[in-house]
Amino acid sequence: MRVMAMALIILTAASAMADDSAIEARLSKLEQEVNALRRENEQLRRDLGVEVVARQSGVKIAGKEEALQFGGLVQVQSEAGDTGDARFSDGNDRLYLRRARINATGRFLEEFNFRAELELAGSLANATGLRAQLTDAYINWNRFDSANVRVGQFKTPFGFEQLYQDSQLTFAERSLASDRLTPGRQLGAQVGGEYWFDRFNWTVGVFNGNGINQNFNDNDHFLEMGRVSVAPVSGRYFDQPSRWTVGIDSFRSRDANVSVTPEFGIDSSPTSAAKDNLFAGVRRGIGYDSQVQFGPVEAWGEYLQVTFDPADRLPLRHLKSNGWSGQLSAFVIENKLQLAARRDRFDPNTNTGHNETSTTTLGANWYFKQNDIKLQLDWLRSDVPGVTKAQQKWIARLQTVF
Repeated sequence: MRVMAMALIILTAASAMADDSAIEARLSKLEQEVNALRRENEQLRRDLGVEVVARQSGVKIAGKEEALQFGGLVQVQSEAGDTGDARFSDGNDRLYLRRARINATGRFLEEFNFRAELELAGSLANATGLRAQLTDAYINWNRFDSANVRVGQFKTPFGFEQLYQDSQLTFAERSLASDRLTPGRQLGAQVGGEYWFDRFNWTVGVFNGNGINQNFNDNDHFLEMGRVSVAPVSGRYFDQPSRWTVGIDSFRSRDANVSVTPEFGIDSSPTSAAKDNLFAGVRRGIGYDSQVQFGPVEAWGEYLQVTFDPADRLPLRHLKSNGWSGQLSAFVIENKLQLAARRDRFDPNTNTGHNETSTTTLGANWYFKQNDIKLQLDWLRSDVPGVTKAQQKWIARLQTVF
């Protein structure tokens, strides 16, 4: 009996120890799963821009914002070949910083968000002594998706390619027409939003019209601008994500003294020995664009036109500039290797012959981690006014977004 009792005690203890071990194992597994979920949640919050990333960084958040996020963009670029179009300084092979940006974005419970970004490089032309300057600095009231109100400095709503984020472009550089005919970033105010599950978008705004980082207005008139886009098709067809979008935008500005690029041949003082590239008068712009996506294939097309009507009748009247671009891209390895081709043309003065720049671009992109880490290689062949030889240029870029 004594032996049986002892055996029973030993079996009971062993069973209890086994149960404790099983419980401990289950608790350990549950803890691992909770930690994994926590890490996934933190990553999701960072992706959505609602994570305060200043923790453990030694940065003290002084404001009362609900969320604050720091980020940036670095694009290291190299060139080889000929000079290329008017945006490039020479044909020397070089390695340089195309863009180097740092930014801070945040939001408040009171339905406001903000963004401030510094550009530390950002020029295709040769430059010495890189200096910091603002790209974006604005406050946005986001109470209604259909009517956000934004004030500060930001991209104006003219030109689809110009509005597309620099880090997400298919090619390393935009088309020449997009660079030359769009007002770009300006100081001003706008209201806009979306309807119908992002199938209808609209924006209208007023801006000083004097260019980026110009903290003044050259007269009492504003640059007035608007854009509307509609997606008649959006969804999945033949089990592929599909979307077709069409857009139209326009602007009007009465200027007293605004700087333009030399290609237009504008001179406010025709008696001087050299053109000053300053325009006074009325500018009008109109643009049309369309984009189609079907699975891994995308096609873009855009036409832009700007008319210059000078205040004095000499030396020109109703100068008209226009340009267009069309591009096609496709992923040949899903989410990794993308091939693309583009044809674009820019005419700075339709009244003058043989002054158009036409470019064919072939590109290949390798996405290490979507647009966060991307390698781009482009070959450009340009017919440039005044140059008998076709200009061939290679551009390679390594990009990281953080």
